[in-house]
Amino acid sequence: MRIVYCTDTVYRLSGMDIVTMTKAEALAEIPGNQVWVVAASNPHSLVHRLKKASMIDLNIPYYEHDSEGPLRAILDLQEKRKLHKQKLTEFLENVAPDVVISTGILTKFFVPTLKLSSNPVFVREQHSDRHYNLHAASTLFKKMVALYGYFYDHYWKSRSYDMIAVLTEREKNGLWKRWKKVVVVPNPITHWSGLQSDGKARMAISAGRLTGMKNFSAMVNIWSKVVQRHPDWKLRIWGIGPEEALLKNQIQQLGLTKKVFLMGYTEQISEEMRKASMMVLTSLSESFSLVTLEAMSVGIPTVVYKCPGGISYLVKDNETGYLIPMGNEEMFVERVCQLIEDEEQRKAMGQAALKEAEKYKLEEITQRWMTLFEDLLAKKRGKK
Repeated sequence: MRIVYCTDTVYRLSGMDIVTMTKAEALAEIPGNQVWVVAASNPHSLVHRLKKASMIDLNIPYYEHDSEGPLRAILDLQEKRKLHKQKLTEFLENVAPDVVISTGILTKFFVPTLKLSSNPVFVREQHSDRHYNLHAASTLFKKMVALYGYFYDHYWKSRSYDMIAVLTEREKNGLWKRWKKVVVVPNPITHWSGLQSDGKARMAISAGRLTGMKNFSAMVNIWSKVVQRHPDWKLRIWGIGPEEALLKNQIQQLGLTKKVFLMGYTEQISEEMRKASMMVLTSLSESFSLVTLEAMSVGIPTVVYKCPGGISYLVKDNETGYLIPMGNEEMFVERVCQLIEDEEQRKAMGQAALKEAEKYKLEEITQRWMTLFEDLLAKKRGKK
């Protein structure tokens, strides 16, 4: 089977990039499969993760004129999408794929409209909450644009796909409940070492892009209250992003330079998770939360905001961790302190999390994808 993933510009390995490359490699390991990951651009040549699958860089410089004003940026976006469609079509005609998967935002509108001689199945992976842009919008104008984009996408463009793949049953039965062409395939754990945390370290961990949507400023505020009761506990935040300077300043202003640490970027987040005794997250929205899965896979409990998306599907409240109502920092502090003060409960929840994480092993998720592709191909090509 010939499978092509179409993804966005790869600057750093985001959670979606890591998941996509992990799935591509796993599918390429199956005898008879050929798999490609086609990026709009890949300036850092992140091909070292792919051994069996192939990385293709279309070298399309999206966003190069964004600093020249909104009108120039919009016009340039249209030009780049036209070029992107042309280059992608040429590549796909050359490899004659059986399955074409759109994973990002740059290709999602035009991929299912491509006329290819191989008559492939077109699948769209929905990696984020469909209202993500609406949640992220900071002004009335941006909210109106996001709302327009939602209707344009959901009620028109998405209907051209042979299948939409979402991450949880909650998404399928909620926002997509009126759709027939929707299937649930969760993300896999990208690295399962089999090694666990011993739950004894006086340290918590958090990870993600340092952006407003990840809401790390709230996490820093929360930790300033935690250390008032437990001054020997520390928080490590892994990730990079545009809010790094703001967070550094906040940490300094709150006198937390020896309590909260911005650790930067790592490709070995599971190894860092093992050094912690709990994972904490205050995101405003999460699609499926790869970092939560990774924390569960090393046997540590999680304390997270019950934000829109799939995180409340992963975390079983009072079993594998705690789901905190959005914005309730006081309850967040109490739950963290409860785990700090009760090592046995911390370890028990961690073991429950580990057992829950086994559902998301790569081998099982890969087989679900293969079964889906085979079924879709049989239905589509059987009509000819």
